[in-house]
Amino acid sequence: MAGTSINGRVASRDDRPRSRRPVRLASIVVEELAHDIIGGQLPEGSPIPTEDALCRQFGFSRTVMREGLKLLEERGLIRVEQGRGTTVQSRESWNLIDPDVLRIALEYDENAQLLDSIVTVRRLLETAMTRDAARRLTKDELAALQANLDTMEELIDDYPHFQQLDQAFHRTLLSASGNEIGRMIIRAIHHYTAADPRLSGHPGSASALTRTVDEHRGILEALEQRDGDLAADRITAHINASWSERRRAHLGHE
Repeated sequence: MAGTSINGRVASRDDRPRSRRPVRLASIVVEELAHDIIGGQLPEGSPIPTEDALCRQFGFSRTVMREGLKLLEERGLIRVEQGRGTTVQSRESWNLIDPDVLRIALEYDENAQLLDSIVTVRRLLETAMTRDAARRLTKDELAALQANLDTMEELIDDYPHFQQLDQAFHRTLLSASGNEIGRMIIRAIHHYTAADPRLSGHPGSASALTRTVDEHRGILEALEQRDGDLAADRITAHINASWSERRRAHLGHE
Protein backbone atom coordinates (compact mmCIF):
# COMPACT_ATOMS: atom_id res chain seq x y z
CA MET A 1 0.00 0.00 0.00
CA ALA A 2 1.17 3.51 -0.70
CA GLY A 3 2.58 5.61 2.13
CA THR A 4 1.34 8.90 3.46
CA SER A 5 3.28 12.11 3.99
CA ILE A 6 4.61 12.74 7.49
CA ASN A 7 6.70 15.82 8.16
CA GLY A 8 7.57 16.19 4.49
CA ARG A 9 8.37 12.57 3.70
CA VAL A 10 6.47 9.46 2.74
CA ALA A 11 6.01 6.95 5.52
CA SER A 12 5.71 3.29 4.63
CA ARG A 13 5.05 0.29 6.80
CA ASP A 14 8.80 -0.42 6.85
CA ASP A 15 9.41 3.04 8.37
CA ARG A 16 7.36 2.30 11.46
CA PRO A 17 9.12 1.48 14.74
CA ARG A 18 9.14 -2.29 15.07
CA SER A 19 9.93 -2.09 18.79
CA ARG A 20 6.32 -1.07 19.40
CA ARG A 21 4.89 -4.26 17.98
CA PRO A 22 3.05 -6.32 20.59
CA VAL A 23 3.89 -9.97 21.06
CA ARG A 24 0.45 -11.34 20.25
CA LEU A 25 0.06 -12.00 16.54
CA ALA A 26 -3.41 -10.48 16.38
CA SER A 27 -2.02 -7.29 17.90
CA ILE A 28 0.50 -7.09 15.05
CA VAL A 29 -2.42 -7.14 12.62
CA VAL A 30 -4.13 -4.41 14.62
CA GLU A 31 -0.96 -2.28 14.68
CA GLU A 32 -0.36 -2.51 10.94
CA LEU A 33 -3.95 -2.01 9.78
CA ALA A 34 -4.59 0.73 12.34
CA HIS A 35 -1.65 2.65 10.90
CA ASP A 36 -3.04 2.18 7.39
CA ILE A 37 -6.48 3.42 8.48
CA ILE A 38 -5.46 6.29 10.74
CA GLY A 39 -2.64 7.32 8.41
CA GLY A 40 -5.05 7.54 5.49
CA GLN A 41 -3.80 4.75 3.25
CA LEU A 42 -7.18 3.09 3.83
CA PRO A 43 -9.68 5.98 3.76
CA GLU A 44 -13.23 5.97 5.09
CA GLY A 45 -15.48 3.50 3.29
CA SER A 46 -12.68 1.60 1.60
CA PRO A 47 -12.77 -2.19 1.79
CA ILE A 48 -10.36 -4.17 3.93
CA PRO A 49 -8.65 -7.01 2.03
CA THR A 50 -10.27 -10.43 2.36
CA GLU A 51 -9.17 -12.87 5.06
CA ASP A 52 -7.30 -14.91 2.44
CA ALA A 53 -5.48 -11.83 1.20
CA LEU A 54 -4.60 -10.78 4.76
CA CYS A 55 -3.38 -14.28 5.60
CA ARG A 56 -1.03 -14.11 2.61
CA GLN A 57 0.04 -10.55 3.46
CA PHE A 58 0.88 -11.24 7.10
CA GLY A 59 1.64 -14.96 6.94
CA PHE A 60 -0.79 -15.66 9.78
CA SER A 61 -3.72 -18.05 10.13
CA ARG A 62 -7.40 -17.25 9.62
CA THR A 63 -7.89 -17.46 13.39
CA VAL A 64 -5.33 -14.71 13.95
CA MET A 65 -6.84 -12.57 11.17
CA ARG A 66 -10.34 -12.85 12.61
CA GLU A 67 -9.12 -11.93 16.07
CA GLY A 68 -7.26 -8.93 14.67
CA LEU A 69 -10.29 -7.73 12.72
CA LYS A 70 -12.45 -8.19 15.82
CA LEU A 71 -10.09 -5.96 17.83
CA LEU A 72 -10.12 -3.33 15.09
CA GLU A 73 -13.91 -3.37 15.05
CA GLU A 74 -14.04 -2.99 18.84
CA ARG A 75 -11.88 0.13 18.44
CA GLY A 76 -14.30 1.56 15.90
CA LEU A 77 -11.82 1.50 13.03
CA ILE A 78 -13.67 -0.97 10.80
CA ARG A 79 -17.12 -2.44 10.35
CA VAL A 80 -17.57 -6.15 9.63
CA GLU A 81 -20.81 -7.04 7.88
CA GLN A 82 -21.75 -10.58 6.94
CA GLY A 83 -22.14 -10.87 3.19
CA ARG A 84 -20.95 -7.30 2.56
CA GLY A 85 -17.34 -7.47 3.64
CA THR A 86 -15.30 -5.24 5.93
CA THR A 87 -14.97 -1.49 5.46
CA VAL A 88 -13.13 1.37 7.13
CA GLN A 89 -15.20 3.49 9.51
CA SER A 90 -15.21 7.28 9.63
CA ARG A 91 -12.99 9.04 12.16
CA GLU A 92 -16.01 9.94 14.30
CA SER A 93 -16.45 6.23 15.01
CA TRP A 94 -12.88 5.68 16.20
CA ASN A 95 -12.38 5.07 19.90
CA LEU A 96 -9.76 7.72 20.54
CA ILE A 97 -9.76 6.86 24.24
CA ASP A 98 -8.24 3.50 23.40
CA PRO A 99 -4.50 3.81 24.10
CA ASP A 100 -3.39 2.21 20.82
CA VAL A 101 -5.75 4.28 18.68
CA LEU A 102 -4.73 7.48 20.46
CA ARG A 103 -1.03 6.68 20.25
CA ILE A 104 -1.19 6.07 16.52
CA ALA A 105 -3.49 9.04 15.89
CA LEU A 106 -0.96 11.31 17.63
CA GLU A 107 1.72 10.13 15.18
CA TYR A 108 -0.34 11.61 12.34
CA ASP A 109 -1.48 14.71 14.24
CA GLU A 110 0.65 17.11 12.19
CA ASN A 111 -1.40 20.23 12.96
CA ALA A 112 -1.83 19.37 16.66
CA GLN A 113 -5.63 19.42 16.38
CA LEU A 114 -5.89 16.23 18.41
CA LEU A 115 -3.46 17.59 21.00
CA ASP A 116 -5.54 20.77 21.18
CA SER A 117 -8.55 18.63 22.05
CA ILE A 118 -6.59 16.68 24.65
CA VAL A 119 -5.37 19.88 26.32
CA THR A 120 -8.92 21.26 26.29
CA VAL A 121 -10.22 18.17 28.09
CA ARG A 122 -7.41 18.37 30.61
CA ARG A 123 -8.00 22.10 31.19
CA LEU A 124 -11.75 21.71 31.74
CA LEU A 125 -11.31 18.80 34.13
CA GLU A 126 -8.39 20.24 36.07
CA THR A 127 -10.08 23.63 36.41
CA ALA A 128 -13.17 22.07 37.98
CA MET A 129 -11.10 19.73 40.14
CA THR A 130 -8.89 22.57 41.42
CA ARG A 131 -12.01 24.47 42.45
CA ASP A 132 -13.11 21.43 44.48
CA ALA A 133 -9.63 20.88 45.90
CA ALA A 134 -9.60 24.40 47.37
CA ARG A 135 -12.06 23.38 50.07
CA ARG A 136 -10.68 19.88 50.62
CA LEU A 137 -6.91 20.30 50.84
CA THR A 138 -5.54 19.50 54.30
CA LYS A 139 -2.88 21.55 56.04
CA ASP A 140 -0.38 18.78 55.37
CA GLU A 141 -1.21 18.81 51.65
CA LEU A 142 -0.87 22.59 51.50
CA ALA A 143 2.49 22.31 53.26
CA ALA A 144 3.57 19.64 50.77
CA LEU A 145 2.63 21.93 47.87
CA GLN A 146 4.67 24.73 49.43
CA ALA A 147 7.70 22.44 49.86
CA ASN A 148 7.23 21.25 46.30
CA LEU A 149 7.43 24.81 44.97
CA ASP A 150 10.44 25.69 47.09
CA THR A 151 12.30 22.71 45.61
CA MET A 152 11.13 23.49 42.06
CA GLU A 153 12.63 26.94 42.39
CA GLU A 154 15.99 25.39 43.26
CA LEU A 155 15.89 23.02 40.28
CA ILE A 156 15.38 25.42 37.39
CA ASP A 157 18.57 24.05 35.83
CA ASP A 158 17.56 20.40 36.35
CA TYR A 159 14.56 19.98 34.06
CA PRO A 160 13.90 16.22 34.56
CA HIS A 161 13.53 16.70 38.32
CA PHE A 162 11.73 20.01 37.83
CA GLN A 163 9.21 18.25 35.59
CA GLN A 164 8.65 15.50 38.15
CA LEU A 165 7.88 18.10 40.82
CA ASP A 166 5.61 19.98 38.42
CA GLN A 167 3.62 16.81 37.79
CA ALA A 168 3.54 16.01 41.52
CA PHE A 169 2.04 19.45 42.23
CA HIS A 170 -0.82 18.75 39.84
CA ARG A 171 -1.31 15.20 41.14
CA THR A 172 -1.76 16.53 44.67
CA LEU A 173 -4.48 18.90 43.49
CA LEU A 174 -6.25 16.19 41.50
CA SER A 175 -6.15 13.79 44.41
CA ALA A 176 -7.47 16.40 46.85
CA SER A 177 -10.46 17.09 44.59
CA GLY A 178 -11.94 13.69 45.40
CA ASN A 179 -12.91 13.23 41.73
CA GLU A 180 -11.69 9.71 40.99
CA ILE A 181 -13.00 9.59 37.43
CA GLY A 182 -11.48 12.95 36.53
CA ARG A 183 -8.16 11.90 38.06
CA MET A 184 -8.22 8.65 36.08
CA ILE A 185 -8.92 10.46 32.78
CA ILE A 186 -6.14 13.00 33.31
CA ARG A 187 -3.72 10.27 34.37
CA ALA A 188 -4.59 8.37 31.20
CA ILE A 189 -4.03 11.49 29.10
CA HIS A 190 -0.60 11.98 30.65
CA HIS A 191 0.24 8.31 30.10
CA TYR A 192 -0.81 8.26 26.46
CA THR A 193 0.94 11.51 25.58
CA ALA A 194 4.09 11.09 27.66
CA ALA A 195 6.19 10.22 24.62
CA ASP A 196 4.99 13.19 22.57
CA PRO A 197 7.65 15.94 22.70
CA ARG A 198 5.01 18.58 21.98
CA LEU A 199 3.67 18.01 25.50
CA SER A 200 6.55 16.64 27.52
CA GLY A 201 9.87 16.92 25.74
CA HIS A 202 10.55 20.66 25.57
CA PRO A 203 12.22 22.02 28.73
CA GLY A 204 11.64 25.67 27.93
CA SER A 205 13.85 28.57 28.88
CA ALA A 206 14.90 29.37 32.45
CA SER A 207 12.53 32.33 32.37
CA ALA A 208 9.67 30.07 31.28
CA LEU A 209 10.37 27.64 34.13
CA THR A 210 10.59 30.51 36.59
CA ARG A 211 7.22 31.69 35.32
CA THR A 212 5.86 28.19 35.90
CA VAL A 213 6.94 28.38 39.54
CA ASP A 214 5.36 31.83 39.88
CA GLU A 215 2.10 30.59 38.36
CA HIS A 216 2.08 27.63 40.74
CA ARG A 217 2.64 29.98 43.67
CA GLY A 218 -0.32 32.06 42.55
CA ILE A 219 -2.45 28.91 42.46
CA LEU A 220 -1.23 27.89 45.91
CA GLU A 221 -1.99 31.33 47.37
CA ALA A 222 -5.58 31.03 46.14
CA LEU A 223 -5.82 27.53 47.60
CA GLU A 224 -4.52 28.70 50.96
CA GLN A 225 -7.25 31.35 50.93
CA ARG A 226 -9.78 28.62 50.07
CA ASP A 227 -10.76 30.69 47.05
CA GLY A 228 -11.77 27.97 44.60
CA ASP A 229 -12.81 30.34 41.82
CA LEU A 230 -9.52 32.22 41.90
CA ALA A 231 -7.51 28.98 42.00
CA ALA A 232 -9.53 27.65 39.07
CA ASP A 233 -8.95 30.82 37.05
CA ARG A 234 -5.24 30.71 37.74
CA ILE A 235 -4.79 27.05 36.82
CA THR A 236 -6.75 27.64 33.61
CA ALA A 237 -4.39 30.49 32.70
CA HIS A 238 -1.39 28.34 33.63
CA ILE A 239 -2.43 25.41 31.42
CA ASN A 240 -3.27 27.73 28.52
CA ALA A 241 0.08 29.54 28.75
CA SER A 242 2.05 26.31 29.01
CA TRP A 243 0.41 24.71 25.98
CA SER A 244 0.61 27.91 23.94
CA GLU A 245 4.37 28.07 24.50
CA ARG A 246 4.91 24.42 23.65
CA ARG A 247 2.72 24.70 20.58
CA ARG A 248 4.73 27.66 19.29
CA ALA A 249 8.05 25.95 20.04
CA HIS A 250 7.23 22.70 18.25
CA LEU A 251 4.81 23.74 15.54
CA GLY A 252 5.57 27.37 14.85
CA HIS A 253 1.89 28.21 15.16
CA GLU A 254 -0.03 30.93 16.97
